[in-house]
Amino acid sequence: MNAQVKSCIREIVYSAPVMKDYAYGQKLYRKYKRISKDSNLAGFLLANGSRFYYCPKSASKAEQIARLLRRVDIQPVENSSFFYSLDCYKTLGNRHYVYGNCTADIGALVNGSIEEPDGTDQFAGEIRVLVNALRSYLQRCEQLPAAAERYGRQLDAAGSLFDRPADSFFEALQRILFYNQFLWQTGHTLVGLGHLDWILEELYKRDIEKCVLTREGAKELLKDFFRALHEYYWFKSAGLMGDTGQIVSLGGRDSDGKYRCNDLTYLFIEVSEELRMPDPKVLLRCTADMPEELLAAAVDCIATGIGAPLLSNDDTIIPAMISCGYEKADVYNYGTSACWEPLMPGISCEANNVASLNFAEPFTKMLSAPRFAEIKSVEDAMKLYEEYLAAYIKSVLTPLTTRTFEEDPLLSMASPSAKARRKDITRGGAKYNSLGLTSVGLGTVVNSLLNVKRLVFDEGRYTLDQLNRYRKNNFAGEDELVQEMKDRSPCFGCDDPEVLELSQRIIAFTSGEFSRYRTKYGGRFKFGLSSPDYITRAQNIPATFDGRRDGDPFSVHISSAAAIPPTELLAFAMKLDYNENRLNGNVIDFITSPGMLKQNRDKYVALLRAGFAGGIFQLQMNVVDSKTLIAAKADPTLFPNLVVRVWGFSAYFNDLPEEYKDVLIARALESEKAA
Repeated sequence: MNAQVKSCIREIVYSAPVMKDYAYGQKLYRKYKRISKDSNLAGFLLANGSRFYYCPKSASKAEQIARLLRRVDIQPVENSSFFYSLDCYKTLGNRHYVYGNCTADIGALVNGSIEEPDGTDQFAGEIRVLVNALRSYLQRCEQLPAAAERYGRQLDAAGSLFDRPADSFFEALQRILFYNQFLWQTGHTLVGLGHLDWILEELYKRDIEKCVLTREGAKELLKDFFRALHEYYWFKSAGLMGDTGQIVSLGGRDSDGKYRCNDLTYLFIEVSEELRMPDPKVLLRCTADMPEELLAAAVDCIATGIGAPLLSNDDTIIPAMISCGYEKADVYNYGTSACWEPLMPGISCEANNVASLNFAEPFTKMLSAPRFAEIKSVEDAMKLYEEYLAAYIKSVLTPLTTRTFEEDPLLSMASPSAKARRKDITRGGAKYNSLGLTSVGLGTVVNSLLNVKRLVFDEGRYTLDQLNRYRKNNFAGEDELVQEMKDRSPCFGCDDPEVLELSQRIIAFTSGEFSRYRTKYGGRFKFGLSSPDYITRAQNIPATFDGRRDGDPFSVHISSAAAIPPTELLAFAMKLDYNENRLNGNVIDFITSPGMLKQNRDKYVALLRAGFAGGIFQLQMNVVDSKTLIAAKADPTLFPNLVVRVWGFSAYFNDLPEEYKDVLIARALESEKAA
């Protein structure tokens, strides 16, 4: 039997609906085994075979969703306050990429409703089909005696979404959960939760004033809200356990120029601190003039070790967004997609993690080129690197200029711009259509160039050919040289003119190249200096002149591989240019020990405030010591609830792959040298 016949038979077999169901089951198992180490694929498929359902691709996305919702099992999670049900064994078939890394317009769901639109156009027809499907799902829930008896009040609150704005704090939270479960059910990933302290403020105040809610009662509701969202943790997690994108944005500068926060801002932080779960997460929008007590509360929460809140600096981000083409009237309501990347909820189709830019990839290609042996200075090296970097950027961005996303009536029904334009949010209905890339390896390139300058051109201790031969041989037998390269000072992350000049030059050149390209609907391409790929994208990169050996990880976000104090790192980050298309997340990342933070809490508060005034973009802290991490790795039972910050999310340390544990331990050891 020849290969063509075999291929035809395979296509016929796997086109059968039952085979597609089982193919989805195999994909789901790869996530499930994260929480069930003793399970096996055959057993998982046999035990759940009747539950799998892969909804065939149909002409209408809304019809496809309707078919899916008729099939999903209704099994509410155990929760004292809310109804929340997700059938992870069933999914949609898709022709294109699903728009992920998204935050819906939660305000529209709280302060409005999802009534059927007027008109006979295709957009109105799709939304009507979807609204009817959601109504039918709710009716199914109400007809299940167990669900109706246990969750009658919750289902009534969810049902109000079809008729009117929410009229209570509880009702708003239940409506958010009801909508959120459908985003996950229909295959969205990394689903953000919106600016909830602003959105829920009036309902919270009204309920307090009417004496139908107390502050403690609201806190208990928020705890149950978080617990509901934490359900299906294994299913919602993308790359690693905990990587769900479920971020609540808090606080920030408003359009009047004032810092806006309220009691809910504090309540969300208190809930995070008391629950100490890795997910959902909170992000606090900060400014230099924010209330002292709020910043202190954030530091106290971070001190628990949960890695939250992530801190974003409005005084840098808002001007950067305006310089990138966002309208001033919009930017004060910015949120984040998944981890840290700014976007406009509800009016944008901005997938801000479509690819990862690896600065080290074109650099190592250049090192193997014949022309590299001919360079006479670091300036020659930079000019050659820029040629390779431009070609690399072209290879990455060109395919993305035609990136098509799956139609998305679920997000469109809550999108003001989609409804105004009568177009699906992924088909021209969004006001903003930019795509964002993360990046790794900048520190590797900068430190490599600095080492070449010193060892070859300044001190003449090696010829360029000799140093490159050592590198191609993975520095075998050259341990002292490797350590010297790693220990070089100043290095990336240091407030040094030479380091900053090289870093800014590469960033500016990348910005110029990115400006040459546009997305399918005319949006810009953005990049930032943060990425989840500091391990995975380094695995195939050969040794480099910063002392990395073949496959060694890159440094994390805006950080230093060497031991430098946080003050130095912040001073470096303050001087970087984040304007125009350079704003796709720029996170300063450092580790400090619990004892150090506890003893110097007020100093850290002052340091952060100075950072906001000086122009940092974002910051996250891991609060843990190397001793704890080493002990937890050796015996996971000693610290079953140890939470650490991984990239833009937090996770239980015991859930992480070994290589991520090793990176955290190495970074903690380095940070303790600088303490």
